[in-house]
Amino acid sequence: MVSSNVLGCLAIASIYYLAPQQSPSQEAAHPIKVTFAVVVEGKDPFSAEVSCLPDDTCSLAKHDDLGINLSITVFSGSEAHGELSIYCSPNPCSFRNLRSRIEFFGRRATVDILSGEPDFGSAVPLVIRQRAEIGEVLISY
Repeated sequence: MVSSNVLGCLAIASIYYLAPQQSPSQEAAHPIKVTFAVVVEGKDPFSAEVSCLPDDTCSLAKHDDLGINLSITVFSGSEAHGELSIYCSPNPCSFRNLRSRIEFFGRRATVDILSGEPDFGSAVPLVIRQRAEIGEVLISY
């Protein structure tokens, strides 16, 4: 009887040992529902809800009539934060930080869209240029 219990324990241990172990990074990530609205001066506002995976760039809107391509990355972790990026064509635009990308913190954010080219590189302009606000993006997830 003792030998059958030992063999049973060995069988269970070998099955446990040979079974593939999943790390937290390999587990299936749950999609996050992102609701957004875009208001652009002189155009009809639009809104939608999309499902995005954490830590992956997710396209929110590619609106040809407005010439806006908007995407978001929602970072995983205990703090709610993400990064929003925008590309406008034919009229360039950027965010208030003079870049085409901006980080936000919290589950809700309102980000202004300004006309003009985003600055590239690490150069800091010596003169602050006034840029017109042409719209805003509202995000909730």
